[in-house]
Amino acid sequence: MSIRDEKKYLANLWDWKILNGCFGKTKISPTDVDGFVERNGSFLLIETKLPGNEVTIGQKITYNHLIKIPRFFVLIIWGKKDSPEELQFWGKNKMKADLNKLREMVQRWFKFADNN
Repeated sequence: MSIRDEKKYLANLWDWKILNGCFGKTKISPTDVDGFVERNGSFLLIETKLPGNEVTIGQKITYNHLIKIPRFFVLIIWGKKDSPEELQFWGKNKMKADLNKLREMVQRWFKFADNN
């Protein structure tokens, strides 16, 4: 998704504190999804992180459950906006990356999804 009107986008961001207390006596709160693609019943969830930022405990728990679902993949990308430095398909090793490597890995996922 590209943001056509940044002011409207920012004005429409929800503050999930409105759900505090809805998940019992836990620290659960909604997480955002940076990208999500479906092709022929295969799913790719994309999460972006700034360099040095780690996946949160809640995200780790969620991603570990999601990748157990057949044909569900989670891709984490570390880097500044539009400039990947590292990437990881959740459950696999982290790798150094640039834009070409990112595009190659997403194209591989699409080829798999397109053929299944």
